[in-house]
Amino acid sequence: MLKKNIITAFTLLLLCLPAIFPLFKGGFYSMYDDMQVVRVWEMDKCLRDGQIPCRWVPDLGLGYGYPLYIYYAPLPYYIMEGIHLLGISLINSVKAGFILSVIFSALFFYLFSRRFFKQYVSFATTALYIYAPMRAAGIYVRGAMGESWGLVVVPLIFWALENYLAKKSKISGIILSLSLSIFFITHNLTVLIVLPIFLIWVVLRLKFYKVRSQALIDLFQYSLLGVGLSSFFLIPLIYERNLVHVETLTAGYFGYLQHFLSVSQLFVFTHWGYGPSVIGAGDDAFLGIGPIHTLAVITGLMVLIVKVNKRKLNLALFLFGMMGFLGYAFMSHSKSIFIWQNLSFLEFLQFPWRFLMMPIFISSFFAGFALNQSKGKFLIFSSLATIFIILIFYSRMFKPKDWFFINDSEKLSGENLKRQLTASIYDYLPKSASRAPDDVAPEGLIPLTGEINLKSSIKGSNWFKYDLIVESGMAELALPAYSFPVWKISANDTDIPYTNSGTLGLPKFDLTKGHYVVYASLNNSFPRTAGDMVSIVSLVSMFLIIINNILYNNVQENPALQAGGELNSDKSSSLGKPPSLTRGRTS
Repeated sequence: MLKKNIITAFTLLLLCLPAIFPLFKGGFYSMYDDMQVVRVWEMDKCLRDGQIPCRWVPDLGLGYGYPLYIYYAPLPYYIMEGIHLLGISLINSVKAGFILSVIFSALFFYLFSRRFFKQYVSFATTALYIYAPMRAAGIYVRGAMGESWGLVVVPLIFWALENYLAKKSKISGIILSLSLSIFFITHNLTVLIVLPIFLIWVVLRLKFYKVRSQALIDLFQYSLLGVGLSSFFLIPLIYERNLVHVETLTAGYFGYLQHFLSVSQLFVFTHWGYGPSVIGAGDDAFLGIGPIHTLAVITGLMVLIVKVNKRKLNLALFLFGMMGFLGYAFMSHSKSIFIWQNLSFLEFLQFPWRFLMMPIFISSFFAGFALNQSKGKFLIFSSLATIFIILIFYSRMFKPKDWFFINDSEKLSGENLKRQLTASIYDYLPKSASRAPDDVAPEGLIPLTGEINLKSSIKGSNWFKYDLIVESGMAELALPAYSFPVWKISANDTDIPYTNSGTLGLPKFDLTKGHYVVYASLNNSFPRTAGDMVSIVSLVSMFLIIINNILYNNVQENPALQAGGELNSDKSSSLGKPPSLTRGRTS
């Protein structure tokens, strides 16, 4: 089994190689969201400073900082920071983030596909998922780290559900909890897009497995545990969503009305380019589903519909695939504008073609139903032919337009740094500020009135410490940071009140003549503290479940079916397949 798993893992890596090979080159490349390096840099400052979880970043917003990781899903940046802490440069850590997103996408999609199909078929469906043009655009054109990892968590949660329903063990329940937690903290927009159809899939699979009440209760508890593990992010995100400006996220270029796709762009468009998404059908970019995936889902659905009379499950799968594929594609077309207008929260998706991550997933998966009908050598031939075709047509897209031999110090200094600090300057700007700053924040305290002698100044990730002498009778001073709940300011270990100052909303306080050590720190609000506590309790609960499972050797647990042993296990794979698809299965 170990040897087979190693061979399978090597095959998956080999399958991924054309998609990630350009990223092993030294230096970096241009992308539209050229904020990835600086975001990891800020995360690094947080963790080295003991701000865990990281919420306030000190340098963005032209050095005034803002609460980026309260609102911006942090998991990909924790992963890249973990790589950086191993001694890898920031630039290479970002490239590693993209590389791992492809590898884990392949792994989890393969595991999910293996629940339904033969091994060669699963390799073919995985190739379809890896080499979707929107992934190439996400990595090599747009630099969309969150979306790249969003394509990881979609197959992850679908596989984790199948894994749990097949085994109904404590370990598989914990895997489901962890998967859901990862899902919630990886990419906000992926959650918004995927959660509705995932819940429909849950209902279909519960019906297929004929889950009884106790198992249903267990499923709910493990799902709740997953939400609890991610509460450190979810609770502040929900309860503090009104503390920052978000109107710029949907204004101008980011308004969804400019980014609908035509029918030809959705299904038959094959032009590859490095341009942005623009109004109309003139995009110099491949943002649609493409003809190969469209043909794949049509073929798979045809196989299912032929078998509808034999298996009711096939009808459910057919309807799920057809409605999911066409429904999500419809949301990317201008005819769906009435839905966008009535569901105002959809505007935060910005680009309607983001919905196409689900048609890509569905088409890659449903292609397996067609390929799985073959037998023997013809099955191997058809699967390999599918892989060959997808590589011939789409692997050429997985490369950047240009490349720059640049290192961390060059990327994070001078005009390069200033450009990154000013990019997206209005995103998540605290509402205490009515405008963004015009220039970089001062190094130390800002004297509004009076005279001071600033002897020393230290800036942390979310705190400041100053040693100063107020030389005038009174001085009004302001921190070089936006006011946000909850700044705490003390002078000589005595808490002092503050108010918001000016159009930037800086915390302002008064000091009389004398020598002071001023310390200011951004403390947790109640939602942040509550979220942290819920996550800690959930984490402890998870470990207690694991320990209990180890100590008492739960009789329901079958070690042969654990995640590490199912890459090639026919027994585990057949548990999740519709009965009509399990006959005659060979490796």
